[in-house]
Amino acid sequence: MFSISRQAAPALLTAALLVASAQVILAAPSASAAGVSYYVDAAQGNDSAAGTDSAHAWRSLTKVNQMTFHAGDQLLLKAGGRWSGQLWPKGSGASGAPVTIDRYGDGANPRIDGGGAVADTVRLADQEFWTIRHLEVTNQAPSTGTPGANLQDLRGIHVTGTGGRTLHGFVIDGVSVHDVTGEVNWIGGDTADNAPGIHFKMGWDRSKKTGGIVFDSTVANIGAPPAAPTVLDGITIQNSVVANTSFAGIVVKQYSGDAPGAVAIGWGSRTSAGDTRFTPHTNVVIRGNHISQPSTAYGCNGVYLTGVRHAVVEQNVVYRAGTSGIEAYFADDVTIQSNEVAETQQKAHGADSNGIDADKATTKVVVQYNWSHGNGDGILLCQFVFGDVVVRYNVLAGNTRYPLYLHSDKASKAKVYGNTLYNDRGKYLVYGYGTSLTSSYDLTDNILYSKVAGASLTTGSTIRYDSNLYGGASLPVPSGDVHAVRADPQFTGAPDYTAGTPASGPRLTAAYGLRVRSGSPAVNRGVVISGNGGRDYAGTPLYAGKPDIGAFEVG
Repeated sequence: MFSISRQAAPALLTAALLVASAQVILAAPSASAAGVSYYVDAAQGNDSAAGTDSAHAWRSLTKVNQMTFHAGDQLLLKAGGRWSGQLWPKGSGASGAPVTIDRYGDGANPRIDGGGAVADTVRLADQEFWTIRHLEVTNQAPSTGTPGANLQDLRGIHVTGTGGRTLHGFVIDGVSVHDVTGEVNWIGGDTADNAPGIHFKMGWDRSKKTGGIVFDSTVANIGAPPAAPTVLDGITIQNSVVANTSFAGIVVKQYSGDAPGAVAIGWGSRTSAGDTRFTPHTNVVIRGNHISQPSTAYGCNGVYLTGVRHAVVEQNVVYRAGTSGIEAYFADDVTIQSNEVAETQQKAHGADSNGIDADKATTKVVVQYNWSHGNGDGILLCQFVFGDVVVRYNVLAGNTRYPLYLHSDKASKAKVYGNTLYNDRGKYLVYGYGTSLTSSYDLTDNILYSKVAGASLTTGSTIRYDSNLYGGASLPVPSGDVHAVRADPQFTGAPDYTAGTPASGPRLTAAYGLRVRSGSPAVNRGVVISGNGGRDYAGTPLYAGKPDIGAFEVG
């Protein structure tokens, strides 16, 4: 596992990025207030013991689950210990004094294995101010011999609520969650495409809520919901490894009320940017995690945020997920920055394979400083109904279908500037729907480079190209770009497509081969854009005058 201090590109940890992260209120750190420490030893413990020191430890999860914990308490599991079943300790902490789950002693992280026999291996419900550290968690149902037949409504770590109030202060730090065989339920589609473990046309609330780490809310009675939703506030998931979990790696999702027989309350969905029913979860940080799905055909989204407001997703690696590496949906004020997303694939009969997606009804989304490579689509803008997004200073390379995919609906807009798009595998650079688009796209100061001749750049009345550099093989340069620069950008090298590991973190410097030389025609040829964040992909300050075209300033 890795943390911010071990990133491959220290220059990215600038004041500008820290300011961007500071807009999210982090959950409280471990307790400073006095509490009781309880010990659990799977091999030598005794449930009849006091549990308050390592010599008198408890033994079972059953004993732990019977206890109510209080502010400042610690629940400590012995390193190297293994338990089967569910961990669901009761009670809540307080601001500045959470209840903390951690390990004690030397050895491997304590392991809890749900075995597919429980819906949630680790569960918190209508509780708040908890910190969970240094656990190994799995929830794999036994194989039946038929692919997908063992997929169920399963999660590794699940934090949820039904009580209709705001719950605060959750930290998940340094855990390993792997091999969770969650079913794959899609929102729409055709039920004729159903397969074992894969279900289409399930609607909003019954879809996309299984996987490694899930934060969500629901109601006790869908026909008689409470007057107010449960809102989870202050969620931090960091420094953790999530591998081979389905549907997703990490999910944050709000309830909306669309299942058969449910009262529609709309807390998790939005019909407009000002929809007063929309009551999302707030202040979410997902940082420094390694999320991978290489060994499961059902591992779809790496990170899925829906029904959230004020979120930062940064410095993660998402590798070989399915459908979307990082996706925001029904979300407001989300910053996605300094992530490496690689080799996203189509899985579980899903249609997409994008690195990053600002999807339906997303507002104030900023996608910046990301390294997206080897996916189907580098970045997808799928802003149905409405949305606004800024895409800046990202490097997109080696993506096989559409490096930049414009797929938004009416009342949506996007500013796309200062990016480097490097195409060495497909017949498109920018793809959309031409004059049928009713959105507004501004593509400015981007390097659009293709090693494949004639790679398409979609044009239309709603797409404005200005001051972009077009290079490599011959390209159909849009006629509307009257300040187009047609030239070799003079890259310093080539990108390295080796993905980051849990030890290395995101290998953001692997894109540095696409920096330009000091004599490049990209230098000082860009357009000054206000509120541009002040720094390039590598953390170099942007020029006070005209910036360079592309994701890198020469410096």
